[in-house]
Amino acid sequence: MPRFDRVLLLALALAVAPGSSAAQTVAGTVVDRWTSAAIPGAVVVLLDTAGGRHDATVSDAQGRFAVRASSPGAFRVRAERVGYSTALSPVLALAAGEQATHSLSIVPSVVTLDAVVARGARRRCTVRPSNGVQAAIVWEEVRKALEAADVAARRQTYQFRLRRFRRVLSDSRLPTRDTSSAVETGFSDHAFRSPSQDRLVAHGYVESEGDTLAFHAPDAPTLLSDAFLDHHCFSYRAGRGANAGLVGLDFAPLRTRRLPEIRGTLWLDGRTGKLRFVDYTYVNLPYERAGAPLGGRIEFAQVRGGGWIVNRWTMRMPGTVIRHRGLNPVVIGMVETGGEVVEVRTAAGEPVSIQP
Repeated sequence: MPRFDRVLLLALALAVAPGSSAAQTVAGTVVDRWTSAAIPGAVVVLLDTAGGRHDATVSDAQGRFAVRASSPGAFRVRAERVGYSTALSPVLALAAGEQATHSLSIVPSVVTLDAVVARGARRRCTVRPSNGVQAAIVWEEVRKALEAADVAARRQTYQFRLRRFRRVLSDSRLPTRDTSSAVETGFSDHAFRSPSQDRLVAHGYVESEGDTLAFHAPDAPTLLSDAFLDHHCFSYRAGRGANAGLVGLDFAPLRTRRLPEIRGTLWLDGRTGKLRFVDYTYVNLPYERAGAPLGGRIEFAQVRGGGWIVNRWTMRMPGTVIRHRGLNPVVIGMVETGGEVVEVRTAAGEPVSIQP
C-alpha cells in the first residue's frame, strides 16, 4: 500500500475515535422490547464488574449510543429511562482498542407512585432513600430523571438561552417593590449549576463572600451525590392541595449537621413517575425569618427526545437584616432571583422543544 494511503487511513481512524486510537468502545441502540422502536433519551452507563462507573451518555433520537472505557477489561452496559424498566447487558470483555456492538431492549414499566404511597406504612426518615421500601420506589424514578439531566449537562448535549430576573420583596406579604429581567443574547452550556459537593459539605448552602452572603441551591449532580445522600434523611409523602396528584420525597439534614443546610421535597407526577420540581427551604441560619421562608424551587422538564433539563428556578434570599441588641438578627425584606429557559438547542445548533 502506498505511504499516502496508509497515512490517510490512519487519519480516518483517529477521526472516528478522537482522543485515543486504542479506546475501548461499546456502541449500539436502545429499543423498546415490544415494538422495537428506538428509545431516545435513555441514560446508558458503562460499568465494570464491580459496579464502578466508567462512562455515561444519553441515547440520541435514533436510540444510538457509544460509551468508552479508558482501559481493557470486563464491562456491562446499563440503560434506563423514566417509565421503563432497567436493562443490563451480559459481561462484555473488551480487548485493547476493541470496538464492540451491543444493543439493549427496555420494557415500558410505568410505576403508579400515588398508589405506592397510599399503601405505605407510617413514613420513616432514613439516610439514603434506598433504605426505605416506599422511599426507594419513589427515589428510583427521581434518580433516572436526575441522571439524564446530569449526563446531558456533563456532555454539553444542549445549549440554552435564558431569561434571568431579580425581584425585591418588601415584607411578609411579599409585595414586589422592584423587578428587573433580561434575556441573554447568547447560548449557555448549562441552565443552572451548584458549587462542588466538597464545598457544600465543608461550608453548607450559605457562604460569606465579603460583605454579602451567597445562597446555593441543589442541582442534579448535588441531589445525586453521595455527600447529599449521606447528610440527609428521606421519607415519602402524598401530595395535598396544590400538590394533589403528586408524590413527594422529603429530605432533611441530619440532626448532627450544624452548617446552613436545605430541607425540602422532590415532587413527581403520581401517575407517570416524571420528576416535576423540588421545593426547598434554608435551615440552620444565624437569624430569624419574618414572613415567607427563605428557599426556592427548581423545576425539571423533558425535551423532545426524552432528555431532562432544569427548566426554571427561583431563590428567595434576605434583602434586609435588622440587628437588635441582645436579640437574634431578623430578616424583614427579601430578594428573589431566578431564571427560565426560553430556547433549547442541541450542541450542533438544532432547535429542541420542551415537552408540556
